[in-house]
Amino acid sequence: MTRLAIALIVPLLVLSALALVTAQYRSRQLFAELEVAQREAKTLAADGARLRSDLGRAAQPATVEAVARRLGMRAVNPELIVVLPSGGASPLAAAPAANAR
Repeated sequence: MTRLAIALIVPLLVLSALALVTAQYRSRQLFAELEVAQREAKTLAADGARLRSDLGRAAQPATVEAVARRLGMRAVNPELIVVLPSGGASPLAAAPAANAR
């Protein structure tokens, strides 16, 4: 009976030791992946903050005007503005009817 017990206990001890080593190895792998993910999250948070700051700065009227001038744009001349009526009929479609009279 003791030989049978030893024959069963030894393989069970070896299997449990292998399972423990495997679990520890996987735990270390997951911990390393977690650290990488946390570093990436910090980097992305910093990039997001920088981009929000850049967007706020770029939306300032002075910045928009400077970029527009650099692109060759100029301010709108109020004399060139045409206001179209908001009614259902198009002013272009109504123009021939006015000339027919």
